[in-house]
Amino acid sequence: MALKFDIDAESILSQFKEVAEEVKKNMEDSLRNLVTLTRARIVEQTEVLSSDVNRIYMEALGDEEEVATNVWVISLDEKALWIEEGIEANKDMKPGLLKGKTHRVIPFRYDKPESRNTPFTQGLIGEIKQKLKTEKVSISKIERNSDGSPRVGKLHEFNLGGPIPGKGNTPALQRLSIYQSQQKDSSKIRRDVLTFRTVSSGPASEGKWIHPGYDAKRFMDKAMDKAVKDWEEQILPEILAKWSGR
Repeated sequence: MALKFDIDAESILSQFKEVAEEVKKNMEDSLRNLVTLTRARIVEQTEVLSSDVNRIYMEALGDEEEVATNVWVISLDEKALWIEEGIEANKDMKPGLLKGKTHRVIPFRYDKPESRNTPFTQGLIGEIKQKLKTEKVSISKIERNSDGSPRVGKLHEFNLGGPIPGKGNTPALQRLSIYQSQQKDSSKIRRDVLTFRTVSSGPASEGKWIHPGYDAKRFMDKAMDKAVKDWEEQILPEILAKWSGR
């Protein structure tokens, strides 16, 4: 998805003679500034998103790019289109998750920073921390062997219960697993706190993995509408008034 900005300078410049080049530069500079302002307006609108969704959108939002003379584009990568355009309520997520397979295991992470999680997941993480405390296990602290070396592999598995997501039949924190692994080409140790759920194309998954819906944000559309209005009602009239009669 992309916003496209361009101007038909020739039809406007035909109204001017000696100052045509100055008018052209004025228009080009104004267009460039408007594109920069429009992207800033898109970014400002994303502040209403949760931190995790905001991060996805910002990673997908491109910079201003002049693809031809006086033609500017601001693009949004496909991975954030669900935020911009929304998701229809009761959308079946299984085809997208399965990608042609009959079964697929979907991991759910509980080790990301709190700011990058939805409120629902933040609540689950709080529950995990409380329950792991009784097991004397940390959600984030690296575990080591008696010689000080880090433990690697699957370290723990707990059945912590929790709510049952959607129309599923497995509690969200069933078989919570904790892993540690040595990072490739690095001395760092990675600690993963995960649960796994299986999605399938069979009748057992009927009515499950259904998305409740997500309202379209239309940040780009709103910013573009404002940009067009600014250009037609303010910027261009000011340029014409400035150079008329010269």
